[in-house]
Amino acid sequence: MQTIEDKIKLCLTVGNLTEDINLELTKEEQSIEMQEKIKDDPVKIVYKEIQFKQQELMQSTWQVLDKVWNCPIFNQAAISKELYQNLSECYYLLNKIHQNAIDLTKKFNEVPDFLTRFFQAIKITFIGILQLEQIGLITNDKDIESKQINQQYNINSNRQKLNQKAICILVEFLITHILSHLAVLFETIEVRREKYELRQLVIYLSKLQTCFEQLPCAAQLDIEDIFCYDRSDPRWQGLNSIISEVVLGPREQISESYGKLADGIMLANAMISKGSEFSSEAAQQVMQGFGALYYLVAKKEAKLKANHFMAEPNKNLIFKVWNLGESGFLSKLLPLLFPQITYNRKIYIPQLFKPLVEDNILQQYKENKINRIQNDCGECLNTNLPNCQELLLKNKEKVIVRVLCHYNLQEIQTLSLLQQTLKLIQGQKIFDQIVIHIHGGGFVSMSSRSHQTYTRKWAKNLQVPIFSIDYRKAPESPYPYGLDDCWQAYMFIMNYIDKYFNIKPKKVVLVGDSAGGNLVAALTIYIIKAGARIPDGILMAYPALCLDIKKFTPSSLISLNDPLLHHTVLKLCISSYVPEKFDASLDPLMSPSIASDEILARFPPTRMVLGTNDPLHDESFRFADRLLKLGKDVKITEYKWMPHGFLSFDVVQGMKEAEQTVLDAQKIIQNLLQY
Repeated sequence: MQTIEDKIKLCLTVGNLTEDINLELTKEEQSIEMQEKIKDDPVKIVYKEIQFKQQELMQSTWQVLDKVWNCPIFNQAAISKELYQNLSECYYLLNKIHQNAIDLTKKFNEVPDFLTRFFQAIKITFIGILQLEQIGLITNDKDIESKQINQQYNINSNRQKLNQKAICILVEFLITHILSHLAVLFETIEVRREKYELRQLVIYLSKLQTCFEQLPCAAQLDIEDIFCYDRSDPRWQGLNSIISEVVLGPREQISESYGKLADGIMLANAMISKGSEFSSEAAQQVMQGFGALYYLVAKKEAKLKANHFMAEPNKNLIFKVWNLGESGFLSKLLPLLFPQITYNRKIYIPQLFKPLVEDNILQQYKENKINRIQNDCGECLNTNLPNCQELLLKNKEKVIVRVLCHYNLQEIQTLSLLQQTLKLIQGQKIFDQIVIHIHGGGFVSMSSRSHQTYTRKWAKNLQVPIFSIDYRKAPESPYPYGLDDCWQAYMFIMNYIDKYFNIKPKKVVLVGDSAGGNLVAALTIYIIKAGARIPDGILMAYPALCLDIKKFTPSSLISLNDPLLHHTVLKLCISSYVPEKFDASLDPLMSPSIASDEILARFPPTRMVLGTNDPLHDESFRFADRLLKLGKDVKITEYKWMPHGFLSFDVVQGMKEAEQTVLDAQKIIQNLLQY
């Protein structure tokens, strides 16, 4: 039988280092009393007991760190002073936490839940230590073969390519927001606060693991990357000329406004998590309801529960939270938030054009054509067009598109010959401008339905038809199915919609948010590759322009504390959408920001709207930088302190600041249509 010491040694063997490192959801406590915690609640007493002790420990930790500048594993002469200090602090804290984890493993060896977490802490901190030692060897120009860990965590670089600025950003965040707090937690941990302590431990270990997954990405980031230049550099001066900064209110006001919305997200996460503890569907629904009531009162408990839920996410449950507005009780309430609209109908589009399929993409990988214009995909393979009744007949096998308009569209083929003649004599209105919208939802959730909070406003105010595509979603239908749906819908609308409605599109603007922004850019790239009719403009709201999980961006660190676009959820969305056989690091149809100059040179006028408090923020600047170099028409509207997803927050009990963003986007679309 293995002793605790043997198990600890096993954790520290390189061959076993990354086995079972992923944190798995553990069974929560079986019940929580559904009553408001009274003032002498033991949990609250515990908070008061440890508050001063934590403050003292934090102060003493920083006093020690102030003196830890003599760290011999890093070559101080080879790196900046700031990086040297950050690496030294990080190395000190990691070793301290690592040793504490070993000591606590021995101390709590009779407490199974704690034991599992401490073993994880030993592994994760040891990985971090080895990574920093790899960086130390690189700064000393020494071979790092002896420090191989695992491809996911290994830093394959050399001194000339080591990205000091990116490492410094990541390590400073790691020290301030994770390691310093984890060090205090390990000093104050007690069995009698098991529920609280375990949740805190899970949350911080999850963040720590993500940071160490990103460290090799930061170390190997191209030193010519835009974010490795100071804001005073000419490259940034050029970018600044196309950026319009908008302040919708004081930072505190926006933070408070988003905080109220985040409370709702937190509540949804907490109640779904609580319901998941029960096996039967009926019990789950009951406990979700009681959980909602309880957590409305016990907000601190709800926040901890929600953060734990997000730290160790169950894919099905996370996606269930994101889809609350599409099914169940909330779906019945959602229409109350929608503005009135005259015409709202779904059409069902057949696949008439050469499909975007797996085999073709993989063949393009082999032939190195995935990032090249081919002019071979735009022909119609099936000219057997459906009649109008078939187009309007519900059929989930076809591409579903919601049509919104301020005006009752004429469904041409449903009219009699006499009615058509009368409409012609009366001068039937013909729409020659349209908007094609692609919704967000991380490729895995939501639909055109939930985005009507703002698409209906656009349809009414712009007075043009809006076609909102309900593409197939992951994980059931991963890449390239959703993109192919967008392609089929676009081509059908542009070539044949005049046969069904009083619409002859001379101007078309593509609009998408988040994952929809990715699909707008990817669709534009595929249209250019195919040699089809390029849209007259595109608008992307906070788009996901790079799905390469190994590419570091400074703003991605926001996801470690973001209640909506949490770092674990981001990884789940990407892994659900991107099958292993595809490569997001070389495929522009998944990562539009890596599109070739040949393709980007044909891009239409491009507009992006962003919030500075968004994990996806930075990639848009990389994309804009490349378009700008090619002399393309690109502009960015940047909202100070606004979060991801703000267009959808223009609802009752949402964010009052979001109303202006919807109006601004509407004006951008109008300008693109009139370009």
